[in-house]
Amino acid sequence: MNRLARAEASVGQSSADRTLGHLLAGRAIRRLRARGWILFAFVAALASLAAGEVCAQQLPKPRLLAVFPCGARQGTSVEIEAVGDELLDVTRLYCSHPGITAEKLPPADGKPLRFKVNVAPEVPLGYYDLRLVTRLGASNPRTFVVGDLPEVSEQEPNNQQAQAMRVELGTVINGRCLPAEDVDLFVFSAKAGERVLIECRSKRIDSNLDGFLWLYDASGRQLVTNQDDPSRSEKTDPLIDVTIPADGDYFVKLADFVYGGGNHCFYRLAISTLPQIDFVLPTGAKVGEERQITLYGRNLPGGEKTDLEIAGRPLEKITRPVTLPAEAADTLPVNQFEALRAYAASLNGSAISVSNATGRSNAKLLVASNLPEVLEQEPNNTQAEAQRLTAPVAVSGQFSPAKDADYFTFSAKKGEIYTIDVIAQRIGSPADADMEVLNSKGAVIATPPDIGESIGQLRFPSRNQDIAYELKVPEDGDYTFRVEHLYGQVQGGPQFTYRVELAKQSGDFQLVAAPLAENRRDSDVIRQGGRERLDILVFRLRGHNAPIVVTADKLPPGVTCEPLTIGPGMKSGTLILTAAVDAPVGESEIHIVGKSQVEEADVERVCRGGVVVIDSTNTPCVNRMTRSIVLSVRENSPFRVTATAEKTELKQGEPLTVACHVDRRPEVNVDIQLNGRGFALPTGIDVPLSKVAAGQADGKVTITTDKVPPGTYSIAINGEGQVPFERKSGQKDTIRCVLPSNLITFTILPKDAK
Repeated sequence: MNRLARAEASVGQSSADRTLGHLLAGRAIRRLRARGWILFAFVAALASLAAGEVCAQQLPKPRLLAVFPCGARQGTSVEIEAVGDELLDVTRLYCSHPGITAEKLPPADGKPLRFKVNVAPEVPLGYYDLRLVTRLGASNPRTFVVGDLPEVSEQEPNNQQAQAMRVELGTVINGRCLPAEDVDLFVFSAKAGERVLIECRSKRIDSNLDGFLWLYDASGRQLVTNQDDPSRSEKTDPLIDVTIPADGDYFVKLADFVYGGGNHCFYRLAISTLPQIDFVLPTGAKVGEERQITLYGRNLPGGEKTDLEIAGRPLEKITRPVTLPAEAADTLPVNQFEALRAYAASLNGSAISVSNATGRSNAKLLVASNLPEVLEQEPNNTQAEAQRLTAPVAVSGQFSPAKDADYFTFSAKKGEIYTIDVIAQRIGSPADADMEVLNSKGAVIATPPDIGESIGQLRFPSRNQDIAYELKVPEDGDYTFRVEHLYGQVQGGPQFTYRVELAKQSGDFQLVAAPLAENRRDSDVIRQGGRERLDILVFRLRGHNAPIVVTADKLPPGVTCEPLTIGPGMKSGTLILTAAVDAPVGESEIHIVGKSQVEEADVERVCRGGVVVIDSTNTPCVNRMTRSIVLSVRENSPFRVTATAEKTELKQGEPLTVACHVDRRPEVNVDIQLNGRGFALPTGIDVPLSKVAAGQADGKVTITTDKVPPGTYSIAINGEGQVPFERKSGQKDTIRCVLPSNLITFTILPKDAK
């Protein structure tokens, strides 16, 4: 079979799915145009160009590409390899859980870095971050999985059926498609009637592999193939669900969809009878209240048969009582999920999973809420049949079967402001919700678009297919919103779940510390006597517009952090860290919090971490949330800029004059340019270029404030200069280094009335 034929054999897509592009019409086409994905990428690339240029010229940092194998069973040890760039003088392997430890092994000719990783029996099942610690700092993280099944590593040659590697049912295989065009085959024995799940994890655990699976019987007859699991929003990893027809041997073949390969194309292939949860209803629960949650999936313990199917495979269900703890209201359990992308960073909740005799299932997010929870009630397919809601409320529903549209009605008074938040992609559903808002006469008064804003630009793109709409009620009466799957004419099913949160505007926020580099893997490193920045992204929810004060603690010894004020309406800010000249070299997990007013009460939110997973070129990066935020301290910053505002309170239109003092190391006698490139500056602020010449220590920047809205703001000034850097003994380079000043906090008052 040639590659084109193989590509066309992507089972898991019906013929209707494959011809979807020819079937889109009307609203769907308008919606796709409204999204403007290509325009977004272009605008984001332009908006981040300066930041990307700045970060591209920074002092080198270690960049971890892959660890292999990327997981182990509880209570076992495994020898792993690590590959990457700028891995100078590696000393150890760091893990985000203290029960996972590593010992560096002696170098071997022609082999990458090697470590013996020990997983203590008490380490919870889940997903953790590994980082290499080097002379240049701690690297970006890579996912390491702790499981409960026996694990083996793929053994070559296994490219043909006669060479297939034999494994036991109930095994996880750690493998790589290496080199390009590599195909891996495995054989296992099973008994008639067993429901076997064959699942490849790759994209979800930081790999570049786009897996494709085939299943054959002992005679070589193809039984089923799959490229993407149709039950998830991120359709990237394949899943085969098969009921074994007869006792005997069965062969699994795995390859990259385009036959790519390399160290970065690793995978974990589970062949088992483990349980799998496909979705839960309701999708959330009120914190502190017991709620009956129904789990739908396969191989569920004590599972009850249903008449529901996904891709022709039957689902079971079980119902469990669940009480979300208080901490779920400000927690996202990143250790329980393979990859939580940027668009999920605004959610809170707990992980829900089950176990059968063979092991534990995958986890599903149960959203934590302070709203009453209800389920969609059919029939509600027209405005006349609309399900009546009483705000505030959260309703969980399904677009099932295809062509299903759901209507909901609520009463509101003139002048009230409601938020209607439709959540699907953010909770892992394949649904792409479309919404119209109608008045009591049936007239459409709004067709809200997707959440089009990408707070993190290219590096941490938060843009997604969900909808967050603010309804300003024009008059007393009933209002109806209709939701349906965008491609509902040809798609639908029980897995197309969604959640709608309807409430008066109340405000809330979440914070994420994003990587500095705009389109590549990066980490956070500060040098003795210098400063470094952390970019803080703000997810403002349900109309929140108040200032946010951000602070950091649990910092490495000798490192301090000034409070950052993120002004009204701003979606990002720059947190500045300062290291003393004698700060000890080392690494620490740091803790960042933001405080703000929500409904006249002080609210504190813990900042979450984000990272680029796969480098890109002027396109949105593959990203995920991290399991911790790690800061490294290393030797000798080349220079430091200290900024002082002549006035910290001034009226709109008065110039903001900032004196800048530069301290250089003796060998760094170069010009230092002063600018504001790479910062998300407040509205109306532009930092003009200035320079502190070689041999000079002081300069000045004058900023106009005519167009700056009244409020309190914090900004920093960049210092840029060509500095010497020694990668290895005797190997000296000159690198353009960009370092921030301290924060300047100032208040703009309204102009005097004329």
